[in-house]
Amino acid sequence: MRRPYLVFVRAGEDSLHRRLIREDPARNWDCCVSWYATPAPQEQLAEFYSSGGFNKFDGFLEFWGQRPADLAYRQLLLLDDDVYLRPGDVSRFLRICDEYHTYLAQPALRWFTNTTLNALVRNPACLLRRVSYVEVMAPCFSQRALAELLGTFGMTRSTWGTDLAWAGAIDGREPIYVVDAIGMDHTRAGDGRPGLFYRRLAAMGVDPYAELKAVQQRYPALRTSRTLKAGHVLRPGLPPALARTLMWCIERLKFIVRLRKRALFRLRYWRASLQDALGR
Repeated sequence: MRRPYLVFVRAGEDSLHRRLIREDPARNWDCCVSWYATPAPQEQLAEFYSSGGFNKFDGFLEFWGQRPADLAYRQLLLLDDDVYLRPGDVSRFLRICDEYHTYLAQPALRWFTNTTLNALVRNPACLLRRVSYVEVMAPCFSQRALAELLGTFGMTRSTWGTDLAWAGAIDGREPIYVVDAIGMDHTRAGDGRPGLFYRRLAAMGVDPYAELKAVQQRYPALRTSRTLKAGHVLRPGLPPALARTLMWCIERLKFIVRLRKRALFRLRYWRASLQDALGR
């Protein structure tokens, strides 16, 4: 008997999907593990396993094209394998998305985790916060969103710009939300060197920045991720006026996240450069 939601994880050897499954024994989601590394022998934790495809969205298309005909999940969360949500939070996140009938959403990033876009960092004054777009790390699609946006999944080899294409295709017809009630950690920081995926792109002659620029040129109004002016679901229990004021104050404080990220990036870069110079 299928659960109402699906979590699709593009997984390598150190994938966190095992921990997410084990820490959510009453989970309301089925799991599909799509291996980009050698499949783990004899693993049987998930409901589905697949392999193939160059990136996460290629892998999803391969799985989705071969899925059983009776799969009708109400929400589908596509996770990178280095994303961690605390015990039970995946189920809670999917339940919130279903309750509020979100079209496209993602969990909020915790403060001081490895972040890229400040607008996606958690704002405790909100339950759901309307944003210009969510990123490819952990998007959650309703059935309708998946049907309408599936054609964008192969737009770039690097996946850079795919999130902009979703927002561009939606063109404001549907709200896009960060679910601030649920936080997630992006656990892989890197060491200042290109990872395996980016080395493979370079070997293929694919420039992620060029792919991103091409999508930006197609959707010029979506160059920045930002919290929109209206459409938010404020946290229950706070007077609305106070919640709105608090929300915007917290949004303005997110420059701290950006400063920390820059400092850590420089530290990792110089550490990697020193290790290379010492021959380690």
